[in-house]
Formats: sequence, structure tokens, C-alpha cells
Amino acid sequence: MTRNGSVLLVVALAAGWAGLWRLSSPRPPSVTRAAEPEEAAVLIRFGANDVMPRPWDGRVRMEGGRILSLDGWQFAAGDEILPGDAWRCATREESYWYAPWERSLFPTKNLTKTTPKGLVLRTTLAGRVTVETTQGKFEFAPAEVTWTTPREFSGGNMTVSRAPASLRLTTAESAEDYPALWEAPDQTMWLSYQTYQEGGDRLWVRRGLGAEPEALTDAGADLFRSALAGNWAVWAQYVDGNWDLYGRRFDGRRWLAAERLTTSAGPDIFHALAAGPQGRVYLAWQSFRDGQSDIYLRVWDGRRWSPEIRVSDDPANDWEPAVAAAPDGRVTVVWDTYSRGNYDVRLRHWRDGKLSAVEPVAATAAFEARPAALYDKRGRLWLAWDEGDADWGKDYALNIKNAGMGLLMRRQARLACYEAGKWRQLPGDPGAGLPPEERQIFQRPTVALDGNGNPWMLFRFRTNTPQRQRGGGEEAGGGFRAMWRLGAVSFQNGAWTKLIEFPAGYGRQDAAVAAVTRKDGAIQVAWNSDGRTFAAPRPVNQDLYVATLSPGPAAKPFEWQPLALPSGLAANPHPTEAADVARVRQYRATIAGQTYRIARGDMHRHTDLSWDGNRDGTLFDAYRYALDAAGFDYIGVADHQAGETEYTWWVMQKAVRLFTVPGRFAPLYGYERSLSYPNGHRNIMFARPGVPVFPIPEAERRGQEGAAKLFEHLRAAGGISMPHTSATGAGTDFRDADPQVEPLVEIYQGYRHSYEHEGAPRSNPKMERPAGFVWKAWAKGLQLGVQSSSDHVSTHTSYAALYVTEITREAILEAIHARRSYAATDNVLLDFRVEGAVTPRLWAHIHGTSPVRKVEVIRNNQYIHSHPASGPVVDFTYVDNEPPAGEVYYYIRVEQADGQLAWSSPVWMQR
Repeated sequence: MTRNGSVLLVVALAAGWAGLWRLSSPRPPSVTRAAEPEEAAVLIRFGANDVMPRPWDGRVRMEGGRILSLDGWQFAAGDEILPGDAWRCATREESYWYAPWERSLFPTKNLTKTTPKGLVLRTTLAGRVTVETTQGKFEFAPAEVTWTTPREFSGGNMTVSRAPASLRLTTAESAEDYPALWEAPDQTMWLSYQTYQEGGDRLWVRRGLGAEPEALTDAGADLFRSALAGNWAVWAQYVDGNWDLYGRRFDGRRWLAAERLTTSAGPDIFHALAAGPQGRVYLAWQSFRDGQSDIYLRVWDGRRWSPEIRVSDDPANDWEPAVAAAPDGRVTVVWDTYSRGNYDVRLRHWRDGKLSAVEPVAATAAFEARPAALYDKRGRLWLAWDEGDADWGKDYALNIKNAGMGLLMRRQARLACYEAGKWRQLPGDPGAGLPPEERQIFQRPTVALDGNGNPWMLFRFRTNTPQRQRGGGEEAGGGFRAMWRLGAVSFQNGAWTKLIEFPAGYGRQDAAVAAVTRKDGAIQVAWNSDGRTFAAPRPVNQDLYVATLSPGPAAKPFEWQPLALPSGLAANPHPTEAADVARVRQYRATIAGQTYRIARGDMHRHTDLSWDGNRDGTLFDAYRYALDAAGFDYIGVADHQAGETEYTWWVMQKAVRLFTVPGRFAPLYGYERSLSYPNGHRNIMFARPGVPVFPIPEAERRGQEGAAKLFEHLRAAGGISMPHTSATGAGTDFRDADPQVEPLVEIYQGYRHSYEHEGAPRSNPKMERPAGFVWKAWAKGLQLGVQSSSDHVSTHTSYAALYVTEITREAILEAIHARRSYAATDNVLLDFRVEGAVTPRLWAHIHGTSPVRKVEVIRNNQYIHSHPASGPVVDFTYVDNEPPAGEVYYYIRVEQADGQLAWSSPVWMQR
């Protein structure tokens, strides 16, 4: 229920969810109503301590003021807002997906708990509110509920806390994303953002939140983020096969023509702007050159841009810079680097045309990345960043314990200040005010200081959702297993506040948040939300929201604490990994006059865009993992049905282009098409963008028809399909086959098991669908090569190796079609060939990552030879003197002493 236009959250539900939504509205409308200073919003929670379900029906009254809107919080089926400022809701005992504190991959743990309910109430600031429920009543004055003084009733089972009064800026069907804010000297708040519509992006700017949007680019562009500062708007745009930065300046009367600000041959992305004294503007960005990325800087002096200045020069990738300008003219660029085999936060200062030395800020074995930076009025530098576990992205799988950590096991926001010549932190734990489940992962901080000097951290935090919200089941996507919400904490009165939740803050994990301190001391916040709710936790449409955080009280004296960083060393499960990867990359094989190299990758990687991606990290986490932690040459992100919206598929395809590094890294366009046995799950991959997601017919979903229509679609589009998880309820009995579009099968998956055959190493003795073992497919005469990929959660234990002519998408697809592939659980080098048809001669060169224990030779699903070994290098020849007549196929399986495995693809011949 909403009134007077003060919409807190509007959700549009599409029936059936079988197809992708379409966009048609020309552009978003302007804001129709600004939030008034005398208004307040509060979040009322019921049943936080309930151990058994019970009703919380009730109504709310106000004396001396007006109720402006009333909305449900964590309402689901059976809960509803009723006429007359009343409601019907009940706490429920429900099973939730994957307890957030889970540290091991299996067994997967679920948590049963009672789901609290609540209300978002927006009122005038003056007056007194009475809340009557079936469990009792209480009263409060909205003016008495501040950021630091929530109210508790009934022993804490009913609470009232201050909430940002969220205002929805856009309502069109176009997708609005990546907001940026800047307050001009005349106190006008500028907002830039991009919209997606009908297959392309467009950049808009509003000079004033209520102003009409002005288009800065043509429609149909391919854009990535915008930044605002000093009358400049800067964005990344994909033009003629490359990402460069472009900018336009407002000269006081009009927007001048766009200027191209970068010209390197690789992607120039993740840009940040800061305005300094005397009209200066500072632009920092991440640039991929010569196979890796560094951080660069340009300075606008009021008349022209300086030449680019290289800020970082690590031999490893440097990422996602932030830039901050101090009142005295100092400028600081902050970034994170993978130079020591894990992410560390570093900075450099720029002053009087010179760069200072590189300084480490957070340089431990932990995951420390994505910094945000801000100078206060006193010239102190504040930094916030993400902190996660050591050995991020290293060995984590079903059969491997404690050797590494997945991409999203623990992630928490940190804040530090350079005060009195040292890095210090505020007393207390900023996460202490979050509920235990949400405390496990709150990340991607944005830092701001209100007019009274109180620091704020805004972040995305995870809430797991009840299992009953799966809806249509795995195949249809159902509800998402987790939701990402926008929250904040602030240090006021000498302590951290409890969690401040933005009621309309639902969205994907890496949704952009912008925050600017206004001249009046309040903090202006803008973000995008994708329309999901607790009742329907799945994306609908991207829209922009704004809210104002009023200043806290004048800061009280407190005692700074030394900056405490994680201690301990990384487990380093692969001390020789750099040499192992280099050896595989340098290997060359010449066959029939053609020279091939090995491209290592993963064709089955999920992110939070999947309905079940609550522990997979963001889309950008997947590419960081591929480029750095795994050192891949390609990756295929395969989120279920491309995230199930047209815009999500656009975002996934954009990421492929963002991270294509010529000659070094060539990701694939792809998604996962998920059906129950016998049609099963398949990963769909393309070398080119723009192929629409192929819908799943209802007859195929029910198993009444097979994959013939999919194969026809892929033949026309130049795509490929790969069955995976084949011997499970999500697998197949290989009843459908098409060698043109389905040349490979996933033989091993780090998230689960090996699907080679019953009793094979790392196979599951209780496999649900034994007809899905790969041996069964080969016995049917299907000529399928093999690959190994990760699926969910698991990392660094699944490698799909391809013999390619070069590192391009086209060469990778050609190798897949030709079945020049092998699968491995480590960086094993494997070259296997068969020569001669009368008495076949089998030859293999193997270089393992540890001593090889044995090599098994398999012919037509029979073990015919076991070659013992003792060292990491194995060269052997085996002659089969008694091959059977007809079709014969051979492959080998390598078994290392440490349990790591590798499988060659079979070689077929006709005798």
C-alpha cells in the first residue's frame, strides 16, 4: 500500500517466467515528488525472538501527524497490507538455504528458523504513532527514533529503527543502472546513469534530481559505468572492438562534444573521478595492456587533460581504482593488486606533478580488494575495502578439505583512517550491529562523512531466503536462494550503529551505490534496485532510487585504535603453481603441420546472477578468479538461463567484452540451460554475442520431447552444448546427440563428482542416474570429448584444457568442435595421440604437478594397460597388438600420488 506518491517499492510480476521480458518505453520519467525534511521513515520488526510461529496482525494509528505510506517488510504468501492502515502477517518456521557460516562444502547445511515480519512506515516527523498487534501494542514518536536510538518493546521482540526514506526516481520498463552523483558548487545535485533498452545502452545526466534527463550518448551504445565530477561526465564505451573512456564537459550553457580520453588497444575500464581545488579533475582507471592491467591517471587543469600517468607497474593485474582529492591539493589513487598471489590494497599520492612511492595499506594473506577513498575537511584520508579469507579462489571442492577458500565464504567491509601519521581504525566492530547471518557477508563498501564528521559505510549484505520460495523448482529458477540488500552503519556517539536497512535496497550483489555529502551536511545516496522482494526474490526490472541520510549528532571524543589486520600465512596448496602454469602455456604440439598450444579454462562457472548462486560471488569475482587465482586463458560463465532476464543476459555479454584481453584471455558467451533428467543440464556457449537465450518449451521441461529444437537453434547460431552432471537427477541418459553442436561432455566437476563410470576415482557410489555415466555415452557410439569444470562454489580444482591455434574465442570453439581437449583437476600437461589402425600405437607425454602414480589405458570402456610411474614426467608408448574389429576408441587417465587426476579425450578409429 502506498499513498501520496511516496513509493517505497514497486514490483511488477511477469506471469509464467518462461521467457525474457521486453523493453519498450523511450526513457525514464523525472522525479515527481521530493522527500520533505519533516518526513521520517521507520522499520518496525515483529517476532525477532519468536521460536514458534504466531500471528502479528494489527493496525497503526497516528495522532498529531500523518501516515504517508505503509508497506510490508519480509512479507510473503498470506501476508498483506489491508485498508485502513492495517495488515495481516505471521512469523513462520522455515528452512533456509545454506547457513551463511558454512565453512565446508559438504554436507550442505540448511538452517531452520522463524522468519520475522515487519512494516516500513513513512510518516510526518511530528506526531505520535500507536501500533496495535495481536501480540500487544506500543507507542513511539518518529522524531525520537534516530540512527543511534532504535526503540525496543516486549523484551526486544518488537523493535522500531530509523530507515532511509527511499524515493523511486524511475518507473519505465527500460533498465536503469550504475548511478553516479556529484554536487555542483551551486549545490545542485547531478545524477548520471545508463539505461538499457532494445539491445543497447544510453547515458543520461540530470542536473538536479528533479530535472529532466539529458542524453549524453546515442541510443544503442555499449556502455560501462559513468562518473561525475567538476562538470565532467566520463564513461567507458565499446567502440570498434575496444573499451575506451569518453567524456563530455558542461561549460555552463551546454554539453560540449564527447572526447576520447584513452586510446590503448586493451580495455580501459573501472574509472573513477574526483574534483579538486582550482577546477581540477582527476581521472583514474584500470587499463589492460600487454596481457595484464595497471592503474593510470589523467589530470584536467581547467583547460586540457594531461598525458596519462602510469600509477602502478606490478607484473600482476591491478584492479578497480578509487581516487580522492584533499582540500590542500593532494590527490590519492588507491587500488588492489594481485602481485603477491592474493589481493592487497595499495596507494600512491600525486602532488605538484609527482607521484609518491607505492604504499601498502592492507597487505596480508587475506582477500583485500575494491577500495573506496575519501578525504575529510581536516585532510585525513579514509579508506574502506572488502576483506575475505586467505587462499581465495584456491583448492576448494567436494573431495578437498581446507586447502583453499571459495569465492564467497566470508566477505566483510573494513574502514581505516590515516590519522596522526598512522593508519588507525575506529573503536568497535562495524559489523557487530548486523544480525549473525548477515554479518558473515557484507561487502562492497561506499564511504561517506556527514556534515558533523560522522563516518558512514554503505554496503551490500546477504540474506538467505526460505526454501518454500523456490516456486517452479530448479528448472524454472523459482525464487533465488539469497537476496542482496543495501545497508549502512555509522559511527556516532563513540560507537557503531546497528544495521540501517534501505527498504528498497534489493538488487544484485554488485549493484552500484553512489553517496555524496551535500553542503547542508546530509548524505545523498543513489542506487539501483532490480524489483525483487522477499516474497518474490528474483529480478524484475532495474530502477533508480534515492534517499537522504540526515547528519548524526556532533562527533564526541573517542580513542583511535591501531589498524588491526588479519594475521597468519596462506596455506599455499600450490607452491609451484606459477611454474606449472607457465609450463602448460609454453607447451606446443605440432600435428599434420599445424602447431597448437594449450588453453586452460572453465566452461561451467556461476555467479550471484543464478538463482542458486548465493555462495558464488559476483560476475566480476568470476573474472578476477579466472584471470588471477586460476590463471585461466578463457572462462565460460554459465548462469542459469542467463539470469532469466534480457538485461542480465546483456550484462553477462558485456562482461565478456570487458575482460577480453587480446592474446591473453578470451572468455566465451554462455549460459546454462537447466532441465531435469533425462533432458538434463547443458552449458551453452558461443563465440559471438547477440544470440538470444533459447526458451525452454513446456514439452521439453516435462520430458515429453528432447533437445532437437535446441540443437537446431545452435546449428543456426554457431553455438555448442555440453551436458554436465550427467549421472544425477540433473543429468541425461544421452538419448539426444548431435556431433556438430554437442562435441564435449563434462567428465568431472569440482562441486560434485567424476561421471566417468561406476567405481572410477572420485565417482559417487550412490549416483542417482547411472545411465548418465560417460562410459554409457561412449558405449552408445557417441563421440564425445571430455572437459572438467567447476559449477558452483568449487574453485581451482577443475580445468578444461583445449589445444588451440591461438587465444581467441573462435579458436577455442574450433578446438571444442574438433574435440582437442582434456580434463584435469590440476595444472597437468597431457598430450595423448594414437597412430596406426592395424596395430595402434599409443603415445603420451605427461608432466604432472606432483609424482604420477600410474597411467591407465582404456579401450572401448575396458582397462587394457596400467603404466606405473614414480616422477612428475611420464613419456610412454603402448602398442595394442590385439585390437578388436570395427570402431575402436582409446583414452588415458592419469592418477597422481596426491590424488589429482587428468583424462584425455578418446581417439576414435575404424578397423
